[in-house]
Amino acid sequence: MRVFACLLASVAIFAACLGGWWFYWPVWQVESRVKSRLPDAGRASLSGVFYNKKTGTACGYVSAQDRSGTSGGKTHFILMPDGELRLDPKDPIHGDTLQQLESLRKHADYLALVYASCQRG
Repeated sequence: MRVFACLLASVAIFAACLGGWWFYWPVWQVESRVKSRLPDAGRASLSGVFYNKKTGTACGYVSAQDRSGTSGGKTHFILMPDGELRLDPKDPIHGDTLQQLESLRKHADYLALVYASCQRG
């Protein structure tokens, strides 16, 4: 009976470890890829990372600090399947009409990409 209980406990622990690896491994890879594409990766922290297995894209927020220690705030990111990192355009909308339209187009393109790539479920 002890052997059976030991075997059952071992299988349960193995399944829990495998399940943890299955869910966390893609997130860990996304975090390392995003940090490798940032200029000062040691000071960056990621939150809300989500990996979409259907599309192969990952989304989340990155909060980076510059060398002086001031935070740049949270910025939304999308990591494309080919490894390209896209950050939320934070361009202010000002200037003449054509500059405003170009800035709005960048924001709209990014939001369309978020809608297509970052949906859960």
